[in-house]
Amino acid sequence: MPSTPTVFIIDDDPAARESIGMLIDSLGLKTEQFSSAEEFLATFSADRCGCVITDVRMLGLSGVELQERLLTVGYRIPVILITAHANTQTTVRAMRNGAVTFLEKPCKEQEIVDAVNEAIGLDAKWRAEDIDKEEAEKLFQTCTEGEKDVMKLMVQGKANKVIARRLDVSLRTVEARRHNVFKKMGVDNVPDLVRLAIRLEQNIESSGGEDEEAE
Repeated sequence: MPSTPTVFIIDDDPAARESIGMLIDSLGLKTEQFSSAEEFLATFSADRCGCVITDVRMLGLSGVELQERLLTVGYRIPVILITAHANTQTTVRAMRNGAVTFLEKPCKEQEIVDAVNEAIGLDAKWRAEDIDKEEAEKLFQTCTEGEKDVMKLMVQGKANKVIARRLDVSLRTVEARRHNVFKKMGVDNVPDLVRLAIRLEQNIESSGGEDEEAE
């Protein structure tokens, strides 16, 4: 992953592209300029870090349609939308799709700078989360199926005796699997295990009723 983020500027108005490009260059960030959303999509790779600044109204795909296309193909990159023709429907649509902000022309330079800084920080946060998730998945795959079953009940807060009854195994087996889960997942308590489970996006179902724990 490149160490220096790139700000991808997309606008069919050359003067607007150049103006924003000069401003972003003054921040010490790399920029790449495109005259259309289609041109940008033809060259963009998900491993490029940074953010997108795009006009809403353009020939071909609009800025909002570009945002939706990126989501459809699984590219998660922060998008800043700029327009001279703002309307509530378009704004709501863009924000629901996760736009960092929606700026109205003529934009103040500080508004653009603030938006870019926020977007670059958000991109770094997302990429760190993706790395954490990938590492958590690797650890999870080292667990046996039996250990995974125990883990899923552990993060629901079930006691060892309840887990033993649910899985129809001995209490000693549950304790051994619980120990292995902690060791393999690299944690030593249930709250940390729950945080890993959230990263893994495991579908932990809530209990349908209260279990009676053995005395």
